[in-house]
Amino acid sequence: VMHTYRAKLIRCVDGDTAEFNVDCGFYIHHEITARMLGVDTPERGQENYREATAMLRELIGQVEDEDGYVTIKTSKTGKYGRWLVEIDDVNSALAEIWPY
Repeated sequence: VMHTYRAKLIRCVDGDTAEFNVDCGFYIHHEITARMLGVDTPERGQENYREATAMLRELIGQVEDEDGYVTIKTSKTGKYGRWLVEIDDVNSALAEIWPY
């Protein structure tokens, strides 16, 4: 079951990992580290790392609402404890270049 939340980007760690402040409702917010589902971009120190990180930041910026929130969908964490998330139009655009 996928759960949907509103979240604000804190920072992009790399091209497939970002930190978000998630609005859980009832005035409760929680910071998470999220990994984009279906995407595998270069890691820090690898070729195109900066390009991939900038692309993630740009794509998230394009889907933010007027209050700076994006809609994330998630159901579980991955093997490193990061929440596995989907953001409409972001994951698919990244996966065209860097599929998992």
